[in-house]
Amino acid sequence: MLNDTMRSDGLRQSDRVSFRMPVEVSWTTSERTSAKHIAETLLVSRNGGVLRLNEKLTAGQEITLRRMEGDVVKTTRARVMAEIDQEPDGLLYAIQIAEPRADFWDIDFPAPYKADEALARLLMECGFCQRREVVYLNELELKSFEVRKCIARLCKHCDTPSIWIEAQSEIKTQEKGAAHPLTVEERVIPRRNRTRVKARVLACIRRRGFQEEVAVCEDLSKGGLSFRSRNEYPEGSRVEVAVPFTPGSGAIFVPIRIVFSQAIPSIGLYRHGAAYIRPPSDT
Repeated sequence: MLNDTMRSDGLRQSDRVSFRMPVEVSWTTSERTSAKHIAETLLVSRNGGVLRLNEKLTAGQEITLRRMEGDVVKTTRARVMAEIDQEPDGLLYAIQIAEPRADFWDIDFPAPYKADEALARLLMECGFCQRREVVYLNELELKSFEVRKCIARLCKHCDTPSIWIEAQSEIKTQEKGAAHPLTVEERVIPRRNRTRVKARVLACIRRRGFQEEVAVCEDLSKGGLSFRSRNEYPEGSRVEVAVPFTPGSGAIFVPIRIVFSQAIPSIGLYRHGAAYIRPPSDT
């Protein structure tokens, strides 16, 4: 069901960040009474997200979101696009923010076309103002993060160079047996003559119906990556990857297609090569 709503709810107009934060959700019930409950984000994007809420909502229902950012209370109107899944902890809803310019999440999302030359992407925050931003890393920045777990870059809010670290989720994540649904409306963008960069960083692999796996990335390019894994992913299969990955941080998952899978019997692992996938241009 999530796949059917992706094109209409704006989730694919920017990166989708796996980031957990508490959000107050209020709405008017069918009996014309007011309801208010605390939800938890699972994914956030420029114009929407996925919420987990232990209350029943309907597609098309208007809701109000409220959250604290420091001493500031932020409020925005939103609409429920669909109920996409049920978990023991609550129901999952895809939502669309009705006021996209409200900057409700306090996260800067770059234009999607800027990802074409990125080796990796992270949700990072400025060491001075703590402003969060989806950052596309080039080779130099990736090497810096690999060694120091931080990068130096200009903060456009502070208007000064600062040290950026990986942003931590506001709610501690817990291991769960099943992953979130994957997107399926995707197509491969051919990429050639891509320089591969050796980078021993962690990657998180997400596959529908399976527990998320932390794997070791061997090299990265602007068109894909290779990694070693305990699990075998068949050639041609589609999964999602977040790289670099730090447990408990705001991971950014993007779709990939497995292009080769090779067993390494001596160590009981599999080596995989994968190409990045991007959604159709009309999303």
